[in-house]
Amino acid sequence: MKKIAVFILLSIVLNNVTKAQGLFPTIQNGVMVYIDSTGVNKLITNYKRSGSFQNGLAWVIINEKIGFINTKGEVVIKPAYEETAGFFDGFCAVVQDGAWGFINTKGEMVIEPQYYQVGNFSNGLCRFKERDFFTARWGFIDTTGKVVISQRFSEVADFSEDFAMFYENNKYGYADKTGKVIIEAKYDAGVLYKENKKVVFSAGSFSEGLAGVNINDKYGFIDKTGKVVIEPKFNSVGDFKEGLASVYDYEKGKKFGFIDKKGKLVVAYTFVGVKDFNNGLAAVQTGNAYDGKWGFIDKKGKQVIPFQYNSILMVFNNGAAQVMFDEKTWGWIDKKGKVLWKSK
Repeated sequence: MKKIAVFILLSIVLNNVTKAQGLFPTIQNGVMVYIDSTGVNKLITNYKRSGSFQNGLAWVIINEKIGFINTKGEVVIKPAYEETAGFFDGFCAVVQDGAWGFINTKGEMVIEPQYYQVGNFSNGLCRFKERDFFTARWGFIDTTGKVVISQRFSEVADFSEDFAMFYENNKYGYADKTGKVIIEAKYDAGVLYKENKKVVFSAGSFSEGLAGVNINDKYGFIDKTGKVVIEPKFNSVGDFKEGLASVYDYEKGKKFGFIDKKGKLVVAYTFVGVKDFNNGLAAVQTGNAYDGKWGFIDKKGKQVIPFQYNSILMVFNNGAAQVMFDEKTWGWIDKKGKVLWKSK
C-alpha cells in the first residue's frame, strides 16, 4: 500500500520523464480527467489514481493493484501489479510478488518476474540485476528475456543510440549492444548521484551523437569514436537536445547557458537552473537556486513564457508543460503560457 502511494505521487506530479502523448492527467471532482493541449476534457475516468499515457496506455489503480487503460478509458490490462515503470519501446516493467518482470501492450507476461532491479527497454535491450548483493552485477536482456550481455557491470545506464554508459573502478566508458567496450572506462565519475541508495545516471549517455564526459574535473563532449569534439572547459554539462546543450561555469557567476554542437555559446550564462530543450523551448530559472522563479526561453535565449513558476515538473511535450504555480498548486500550460488546467 505504501509503495503504491509513493509511486502514484511521483508519477502524477513529478512527471518529468514520461511522455504525455497528447493527453495530460488532471484531478477533477476527485477523479482522473485527461485534457488535451487546448485544455479540453478528452477522457473522464472513474479512477482516483492513474498516470500519463505511454505507448497508448496509462496505468490505473483498481483495488490497490495496478492495471492499464487505453485512450478510451477501457481497462485493457487487468490490475495485477504492485509497481510499474510504465511502457517504453512497447514493454513495461512491473512488480509481481516482489520481483520485476515485463509485460507487452497486450498485457502478456513476456518476461517472468525474477529480477531485483531493472531499467527500461531501449534499443531492444534492458539492464537487469538479479540480487541485492554488494557484489551483484548488471547485465542486459533482450525482449524475450534472453541474456545477451552477461552480468559484469558494477553500474550501467540504459542504452541510448546503441551505446550504454558503464561505470567501473571510479571511471566510466561506453559499450555497444554486444557488450563490447567501444570507449574505454577512462573518464572521471561525475555524472552519477545516489537516490534511495541507488546510483542514478543523470547525464553522460549519448544524445544526438555526442556524450558529455568529465576529464580532469572539466566537462566536454566526445563523439561515438571517443574523439573529443568539444573541449572540456565547463563545470557541468547537460545532454544535447534539439541541437543545444546546457553548460555551467563557476566563473560566470555560477550560471547556466547553452552551447551548440560546435561548442559556441549561443545562450549566455544567465540562469541558475535549466532543463533541456524540448518542443523548441527550455525551462530556465532566474533569481537564486532556492526560491528563484522558472519560465521558458527559445533557442536564442529570448523569454517566451514569464518567470513565474515555482518549478517545472515536465517540460513541453505535445504542446503542454506541467508546472508548480506555488508550493501547493500544480497544473498544465500551453506554449504561450496559457493555463490549461490548475489544481484547486
